[in-house]
Amino acid sequence: MTKKRSMPHLRALQSFEAVARHLSVSHAAQELGVTQSAVSHQIRRLSEELGERLVERQGRGLVLTEAGRRLALELDRAFDLIERSAAQVVGAANGTVRLAAYGTFASGWLVQRLPEFFARYPDIDLQLITVSEEDELSDRVADAFITSVPSQRGYRSVLLKRDHLIAVAPPDLGPWPCPLITTEVSPSAVGADWIDYCRHNGLELSTFQKESWRLCTHYQLAFDMARAGIGAALVPDFLGERGIAEGTLQRVYGEPMPTGSSYYLSIKFSRSQERALASLTQWLRAAAR
Repeated sequence: MTKKRSMPHLRALQSFEAVARHLSVSHAAQELGVTQSAVSHQIRRLSEELGERLVERQGRGLVLTEAGRRLALELDRAFDLIERSAAQVVGAANGTVRLAAYGTFASGWLVQRLPEFFARYPDIDLQLITVSEEDELSDRVADAFITSVPSQRGYRSVLLKRDHLIAVAPPDLGPWPCPLITTEVSPSAVGADWIDYCRHNGLELSTFQKESWRLCTHYQLAFDMARAGIGAALVPDFLGERGIAEGTLQRVYGEPMPTGSSYYLSIKFSRSQERALASLTQWLRAAAR
């Protein structure tokens, strides 16, 4: 006898899973390529089949009921398994790894080390994805993540590197003091990075600063501005050391200042033994050492 499954309609489950992630019918409809009314119809259909209310209106938004939260958690696990199973059938899971990392870390530390990885593991297709600190850890985004988040439920995290800032300037900047580039641009905290750096090293800010602050929002921008001769900047040590090695930057007075943040490699516990992911973990730990 053939096995007959007793389960809700898959399209209804898929619609609910998308709504649960976005907490938005319109965003779920856009992702699924259907109308909002179609998604709403599938949610009502699923609620009727299960005899449970899954989603409720709260103000202008949506919230999951307790039954909805339990179902969303189980569907997330089930859909992750389906995605991995499908990837294994076509061979992707055996040799393809999507690695997500912050853009500054990827360009400043990771990329220059990748030739060694590709030479050692020519059968692994490594795909790099840049993410922001707000991006979620999910198989939908990538298979492995380099983030500053030390741990997340269901994930195994491995410390790669502790974050330190160093002061750098272009070699031909001229006599001190000089313009200072800061990534602390909040009106109430402009230049806080340099103030902390001077305090950490027992230095006077007036030794360094001339004129007003040069403002930017990211370390990569500060690095590029320093190389362009605009002023001195505080950047992650791995980024500054790259400029020093290239001869486009020089070290400025003071010892590296710890930021309190670190970079971790995070992979789901359930996937950590997959060959490609285990190889990536082993290589990254060795490269970080």
